[in-house]
Amino acid sequence: MATRAEEGLEAGRRAGATVALLLARVVVPLWLLVGAVLKLADASPSHLPAALIKGAGGLGVNLMLVLQLSIAVELTVVGVMWLLPNLARVVGVAMLGLFLPVLVGDVLLGASSCGCFGAVEVHPAITLIMDVAFFLGLLFLGRGVPALEMRSDQATPRVLAGGLWVVASFVAAFALTGQPASSTEAAAIGVDSAAAAAPAEGYYMPDYASWIGKEWQSVPMASWIRPKDAVTLEGTSYVLFYRKDCEHCHELLEVYFSESLPAPTLAVAVPERAGFPEQALSFPCTGCGTAELPDGIDWFLNTPVLVRLSDGVVQCAAEVSAANPTCLQW
Repeated sequence: MATRAEEGLEAGRRAGATVALLLARVVVPLWLLVGAVLKLADASPSHLPAALIKGAGGLGVNLMLVLQLSIAVELTVVGVMWLLPNLARVVGVAMLGLFLPVLVGDVLLGASSCGCFGAVEVHPAITLIMDVAFFLGLLFLGRGVPALEMRSDQATPRVLAGGLWVVASFVAAFALTGQPASSTEAAAIGVDSAAAAAPAEGYYMPDYASWIGKEWQSVPMASWIRPKDAVTLEGTSYVLFYRKDCEHCHELLEVYFSESLPAPTLAVAVPERAGFPEQALSFPCTGCGTAELPDGIDWFLNTPVLVRLSDGVVQCAAEVSAANPTCLQW
């Protein structure tokens, strides 16, 4: 007869196996599916994890492609975990293992959202705790569970269904996350087709260092400002990019641009992808010229951004603050 201790151990193993099965077949795939669907609905690379934006974007990788691939892979993993249960534990551990360093990076960068659920904000620390729990549960509790053990003799109908699911996942990810603005739409809002071709990915990530020493009119950003030719190109002048609900922008404008201007200044409002916010802060720079960038694009500018020109040539371009107004010259 089994002793009470042995019975307790066996009950514990059965409970662990049940938890592992629930994680592998229900909880984790649903967790991934919700994230994939929300990213698919949002279709905006601006809501990718901050660590990915900094890393991949800094290397010049197409962020829309990163978004599309992440959606396709997540949907693929969901299908595998549901249709091929003997692979559920392995692919679940692999997927969660890929998430963990990205989430750690988000936490270290101080990101307010993990970027896992599109426009729905969830703090990366919360997601990190959840993913670590799921990862460890699958890794340790799922070990030795017969239903989750890998086998080579997968049922043919399940394999075929899994293959179709993979194809459908990639089709959905790439077909349903189209570019936000075509050349025709861009022309309708006053941006010529040549300029509209530049941010064809649907986003723009500036490389301020590459602007230095160039004619402002040759910098791609200059062609997207509307109205066009609003910048003063004689002597010293400034172009200030701001967001209408940005408190740091408002503070900079109030401190340095509210009473007297250091030089002719064009304040360019930067919208979110969906447009400008309904609630905007007051605009204290009554002497500034005003312009804006078109919506429908993800502008990766950490506003306020100040550009100093001398006879139309970029002398300085940087993300600034009222405490550190780099580029400002009196």
